[in-house]
Amino acid sequence: MGLGNRIISLRKVQKLSQGDLASKIGVHQNVLGRYERGEAKPSIEMASKIADCLGVSIDYLVGKIDVEIDKVILDKIIAIQKLPEEDKSHIMYSLDGLIQHAKNRLAYK
Repeated sequence: MGLGNRIISLRKVQKLSQGDLASKIGVHQNVLGRYERGEAKPSIEMASKIADCLGVSIDYLVGKIDVEIDKVILDKIIAIQKLPEEDKSHIMYSLDGLIQHAKNRLAYK
């Protein structure tokens, strides 16, 4: 899915009109329409505004990743990154175990 289709899809999920989103990001509705139709590409600053307004990462918005990263999870990852190396190692070890447990539980359902 391309940038324009992602903007449209996210905008509709959030029940935002083209005019609403355009107003929130500070562009004319016609400009947003051109982004959605693929007739123009937003600057990195504008793409960042669009992503922030729609609550997604730029990577997701432009199609670099297909999984929308939950903001709560992203905030936790950032908090972990700021910790000392030893603490990060312990947390990652614990997470690996929890993830494996969840995968096993799903596999045997």
